[in-house]
Amino acid sequence: MVKNLSQLKKTLKKGTCFEITAHCRPEYVGQKRKVTVANTQGFYSIVPEEPECKVTLANNGKGSVLWWSNAPYWRFKDGICSIYCNDKQHTQEFLIMSFRIMEQEVA
Repeated sequence: MVKNLSQLKKTLKKGTCFEITAHCRPEYVGQKRKVTVANTQGFYSIVPEEPECKVTLANNGKGSVLWWSNAPYWRFKDGICSIYCNDKQHTQEFLIMSFRIMEQEVA
């Protein structure tokens, strides 16, 4: 279970899958994603079951990007990794995305 940003950066490598549990755009909740690129700045992810999805097609096929930001913007609780646009208030109002790392790969 990921407990901090350092562990998350080591865990999210190309091929790692995760499921979105909460998002500032409700239509993304429940979406399963696969990391295509992870580097020191952030990571890109696609929806592997949906090759024509706008998330999958974004950034020339690398997928949607999420920048790492700094540790105070993150919260790690009960296997859920959440990033907020506020480093002090970790409430629904400031949530960007919450997700859980999946044990097995998505297609």
